[in-house]
Amino acid sequence: MALARRLTRKEAKEVTRRRLLRAALEILNEKGETDVSASTVSRAAGIAQPSFYEHFRNKNDLLRALGDELFSVMRQALGDVRRSALEEPTDTERMRDQFRRPLEVIAANPAWFRLALRARHLTSSPLGDSSREMIGNTRYDIVEELIQRGYPHDSPADVRRLQMIADGYIALTETLALGHLSGRYPDLDEVVEMLLLFTHGPRDYRTSHEAAAPAGEQEP
Repeated sequence: MALARRLTRKEAKEVTRRRLLRAALEILNEKGETDVSASTVSRAAGIAQPSFYEHFRNKNDLLRALGDELFSVMRQALGDVRRSALEEPTDTERMRDQFRRPLEVIAANPAWFRLALRARHLTSSPLGDSSREMIGNTRYDIVEELIQRGYPHDSPADVRRLQMIADGYIALTETLALGHLSGRYPDLDEVVEMLLLFTHGPRDYRTSHEAAAPAGEQEP
């Protein structure tokens, strides 16, 4: 039987770091932000507390790293379903998946989501920068998708309207996600259907723009 390869020091440090982040996320979701500390996270991860400070300066540094990690996962997940939806732009089920994926991530991490919302408007919050960056990236990604779907983008006004549509999608998703977490909208599929329904407004905007275009300039 082959012996397992011994981890390098760098690999071992990364394993420890990820254990700390995973423990912090579990505490955050189960007990809330006030119970996240160097001691509680180290204990939950099964790691000596001095080792905590080899990876994070303090609790705020840990929360900032956790936010960066989760927002990166969220953007990657959204990118995957967005690319799939663009491959078949008329496939309604792929569009449903595109709306369902962020809701599933939020439902799995309710405390983190609520904390990120609060932090977005607090310049002193360790999660504030990550949350604002996530919104900016999501807005950019949605606008790029709308352009690929044929929405007008030739003028600054066109681009501004696409940004408004993107902000509308983001705000609606977050609002309905909060409703789902609070129990007002317990059926996640129903929430997805409502988000799908709201796509008709932007589609009507695109259709009216195409109808107003001079002959020979209408989009296929």
